[in-house]
Amino acid sequence: MVKAAFDTIDFEVHSGTHPRLGVVDHICFHPLLDASLDQAANAARCLATDMGSTLQVPTYLYGAAHEEGRTLDSIRRIFGYFKPNSSENQWIGGLKSDTLPLNPDSGPSQVTPAKGVVVIGATNWVDNYNVPLLSSDISAVQRIAKRVSGRGGGLPSVQAMALAHGEGVIEVACNLLDPNKVGGERVQQEVENLAREEGISVEMGYYTDFSQDQIISSYLEFFEEKI
Repeated sequence: MVKAAFDTIDFEVHSGTHPRLGVVDHICFHPLLDASLDQAANAARCLATDMGSTLQVPTYLYGAAHEEGRTLDSIRRIFGYFKPNSSENQWIGGLKSDTLPLNPDSGPSQVTPAKGVVVIGATNWVDNYNVPLLSSDISAVQRIAKRVSGRGGGLPSVQAMALAHGEGVIEVACNLLDPNKVGGERVQQEVENLAREEGISVEMGYYTDFSQDQIISSYLEFFEEKI
């Protein structure tokens, strides 16, 4: 799948309203059921080595897969991931320099513009929860996102940013790093409270992917069908 993406997509001509560092931006391994975080980390390191050498793409490790446990967002900040590189809050094209600001853990030391770089990690489960706001005022929604995030003094273990999502809609897109402590319901409430201060209407948020339980259930059903 990764190779097919590199063969099909040219990062230099890609554009969108969501940041990315490469054709295959980010892969994370999460332990489920009886799997351990160490097992997930080993899988991440093996994949990074394989992708770096076989596909010749600079690859970076984070979380339990990295010897110092560096975070995903720390890598992204070094690359300027969170700042749009064009007007209208768009990310257009690939990295602007062949020289990398951070030495990769695997793969070449220079980037191929058509591919970009890949970040691979291992962490405990992370939920992604997005809340649509009916507004075109990106600055106002950015203020809300900052106040929601733990980094901005808001909800602990929550990372948030504002992303344009169609005409007249901007989402507060959140990573819930410890969803057992701070889940989507809490984020929804906080966004609604802050948006009320800005005079902005809020729609019901949504999870961007399956839950742990849904993934495990689907896997077990698939496994039972094969027996």
